[in-house]
Amino acid sequence: MQALNRTSRQQGIALITALIITAIAVSLAATVMYRQQIHIRFSGNIAHVEQAYLYANGMEDWAGTFLEKSYKKHPGYDSLKDDWAVLLPPIPIPGGVMNGQLFDLQARINLNSLNRKPIRVRQQNQNNNQNNNQGTNRSPNRQPNPNQQRRQEEVIDIAQITRNRITSLMRKTIDPDEEMGPAENFSDIVKDWIDKDQTNGNLKPHSAGSGFGAESPYYQSLEKPYFSADTLLVSPTELRLLKDMNKKVYKKLLGDQLISTLPIRLKTPINVNTAKEEILKAIGFDEQTVSNIIKKREEEPFQTINSFLDFDDVRLALTPSQLTGHLSKEDLDVKSSYFLLQGMVRINHARLFVNSLLERKRGKVSVIMRDFSNPQKIKTSKKN
Repeated sequence: MQALNRTSRQQGIALITALIITAIAVSLAATVMYRQQIHIRFSGNIAHVEQAYLYANGMEDWAGTFLEKSYKKHPGYDSLKDDWAVLLPPIPIPGGVMNGQLFDLQARINLNSLNRKPIRVRQQNQNNNQNNNQGTNRSPNRQPNPNQQRRQEEVIDIAQITRNRITSLMRKTIDPDEEMGPAENFSDIVKDWIDKDQTNGNLKPHSAGSGFGAESPYYQSLEKPYFSADTLLVSPTELRLLKDMNKKVYKKLLGDQLISTLPIRLKTPINVNTAKEEILKAIGFDEQTVSNIIKKREEEPFQTINSFLDFDDVRLALTPSQLTGHLSKEDLDVKSSYFLLQGMVRINHARLFVNSLLERKRGKVSVIMRDFSNPQKIKTSKKN
């Protein structure tokens, strides 16, 4: 009897051992299969992302083709009536879809222009032109008067003009409740972030600084310290690091597409053919004038900056001081050199967001920067 019980116990132990071994084997097999599926999916995603990247490059080529054709058609101006400004519907591709849109970055205020140096513009002198045409009345040995030469030049302070526009934009559109303090403060905070000096708030003799900016000592005093950049903004997302910046103001600036961070090695005047209503108001026009400007350019774009300045509503809205200073030809234009391509490529489960900065120079387009972040996260308005 005892031998029988011993045999039964041994058989039970053997059965339990076999079950345990089977369970371990099944678990190991399941783990191997699970990891294999992950690797297969991972490899597939990598392949799809690589494929999406090629489509993104094709999207850049497509954008460049449109911009180059537009330049050949009318090199003197760009407008929202051009083919490049049309929003295309989603385009089906094998295994997914792609879409994209071009934006004129010179329809926005370039924050980096706060760091531009004043420029001298040669003014045409009618009397001198008449004398040049009458060579017999002028002695060939006569030297030009240096004082007269200086009077023919006009100093254009693009940085101060930009500061005035940003201040107006903050006061009227972005932060009317002054959550970041007086509207002038934001310009000085940005200026301190990009300039190389450590003068807080651009507060210098004979300057328009508020004294409420922020240099490295301020940022070093924060709980998580860092230095100010002391160089030009590369991306608008850097604004999140600025003093007193809050989520509401940040999303308004970026989501409504009102500011840009373009290089300043070339002039980046605002294109009056593509500028939004808020930007035209920030330039200095009242609501009725802005409405008339938009209506006129929808019928027919301004083909030269002179045609814009000679437009009745613009001419009547401007004072002589504005014509010679704040609204000179040096800071307004009807053509653009910088554009932003935003789009998305989706192939199966892989998504690639496209944010490419395009520069058009003498009719040829090149990509000078790429960013693959998701721009939809900061959109707050349905306006184009």
